[in-house]
Amino acid sequence: MHFPQSLWGRIAAIAGAAIVVVLLVSQIFLPGIGEGVIKDRLTENGGTADVSLSATPAARLLWGSGDKIAVDATGLDLEVTTSDDPVVFDDLDRFDDVEIVINDSSMGPVQMSNFVLTRNGDEPYSLEATGDTSVSDLAEFGAETFDLPGGDLLGGILGVATGGTEVDVDLDMKIESDDGRVHVIEGGGEIAGIPTGPIAAFITSAVTVEL
Repeated sequence: MHFPQSLWGRIAAIAGAAIVVVLLVSQIFLPGIGEGVIKDRLTENGGTADVSLSATPAARLLWGSGDKIAVDATGLDLEVTTSDDPVVFDDLDRFDDVEIVINDSSMGPVQMSNFVLTRNGDEPYSLEATGDTSVSDLAEFGAETFDLPGGDLLGGILGVATGGTEVDVDLDMKIESDDGRVHVIEGGGEIAGIPTGPIAAFITSAVTVEL
């Protein structure tokens, strides 16, 4: 191996080697660190989660972006954001591909049997989720907490069911990110047969706020 003879040549060679070492170390360790942080947030109130992050170079993760984020979780207890204008996809938009699968988990007043959120490249997000809740749980949670556009959501549900009556949650839609906000472009969701597109933003935000 030939080493530069000049001082500046040797300095440049050492600096180059150091950069290569730093990149290799970050590629090995940064994804694992980020995965651990996300896992801890998701499972803070219980449950289990496997998290996978990939990015080339891995230093992209320091700025919250990457090639792919994948989550496979069960038994989570997640809170629903109460923002008037929830920015749901702000963090996920920074990844090229998204795959989030959550089973048998609580998201606010909704018990989700399954929740699947995916996106490949520039395609829209695909959201499929099923679960159930009750009128009494929704009432306790409060219409003001949801603060949904068309704020008579709870009133509409109360018109078709009373007390602790169980109502099904069924979400199946294609979603575009509008500066991080949910914009449904295909399909829709129902609670007791009532269209509730905006509620998808709140259920989804329960997951994305922890990522």
